[in-house]
Amino acid sequence: MRMRILHVITGLQSGGAEAMLYKLLSASHGNGFTHAVIALTSGGPYFEKIRDLGVDVQTLDLNMPLVGPGAVLRLRRKIADIAPDIVQGWMYHADLLTSLALMRFLPGKAGTCPPLVWNVRLSEIDPRFIGRSTRLVIRCLATLSHRVPAAIVINAEASRQTHIAAGYTAQKFQLIPNGFDLEKFKPDPAARAALRRELGIAPETRLVGMAARFDPQKDYPAFFAAAEKVIAACGDVAFIACGSGVEAENPAIAPSIARGDIARHVHLLGRRGDMERFYPALDIYVSTAIGEGFANVVGEAMCCAVPCIVTDVGDSRVIVGDSGVVVPPADPAAMARAVIALLDGPAHNRQAMGARARTRMGDFSIAAVARRFEAMWQTILSDKKARRDRKKAEGTDR
Repeated sequence: MRMRILHVITGLQSGGAEAMLYKLLSASHGNGFTHAVIALTSGGPYFEKIRDLGVDVQTLDLNMPLVGPGAVLRLRRKIADIAPDIVQGWMYHADLLTSLALMRFLPGKAGTCPPLVWNVRLSEIDPRFIGRSTRLVIRCLATLSHRVPAAIVINAEASRQTHIAAGYTAQKFQLIPNGFDLEKFKPDPAARAALRRELGIAPETRLVGMAARFDPQKDYPAFFAAAEKVIAACGDVAFIACGSGVEAENPAIAPSIARGDIARHVHLLGRRGDMERFYPALDIYVSTAIGEGFANVVGEAMCCAVPCIVTDVGDSRVIVGDSGVVVPPADPAAMARAVIALLDGPAHNRQAMGARARTRMGDFSIAAVARRFEAMWQTILSDKKARRDRKKAEGTDR
């Protein structure tokens, strides 16, 4: 009999949690597990992608963060109708709403309240980047963490320490890193040549890139400031960046690319759906993030054998190991020096570093990561059954 897992996620827009959920479903759905998804908000590119996997996807169409008791009741009824064996939450608001829904659960077909697992993605709780309502949700979850979830999944060790400091119980964390499709993301000379032709970048031009939505935590000003320094020092180099809002028409970006000679060397691509073509075109991948847990984009670049220069945030240092370079966050001069050092060195050094990066990502295959999720869910259900059997034996089963 297949185990039925219900995933409740805040939304299905473009983001790390959404991408990881999609990859997990791709690797697990139908392999002894049946999955369903409820998104609190409507729309998003991952709605169709997940539905195309044959997974049941529903939405509550909520206007976050303004939700009331009616939203809790609607979610509770949907959970009862789906009758999952396990409910897997994704991100703070979904974790809280699902916790409230299950605290006064209306038994459905299964006749029993399913265990709930939370999923925490942030490695830092920084008021500069997290709104007041989300900080309030985090405080509520810290209180509930001691008695509601069966487990709390984190994808970075830094998340554990941050959330323990915020009041979460230390006893329930389970570290399961992001997983990657090494067949999809791999070195691809044809893709490298094709993207360069598309952008008018010569085969011999050194190319540095970053993929991230335009968001304060990604620190695009540092990316552009570092690019300006590298362009001045290295000459034949180009920079590309992609992600939601990463376009020349963005008024917040325009001043950064208007300085000096930077506009001729920087290509802003907006959101792209062909990241498996993006990474192989690069000679160096950079991440200027000032807040990160386990960045999917860094892992994908490493799968494509691209050496990475990352900021020392979250678990980035652990992820790249000896296959990349780590610099302080919010320090474009340090980022520029690291890029220049790699570009000025022999090409075979970059290639060797990239090869180590891909080898390193073998430990993070999505198949292996999916098995870790599945083993956790099976253990939780086994523990639940053992407790129920123990109560029956003691004559206290209700």
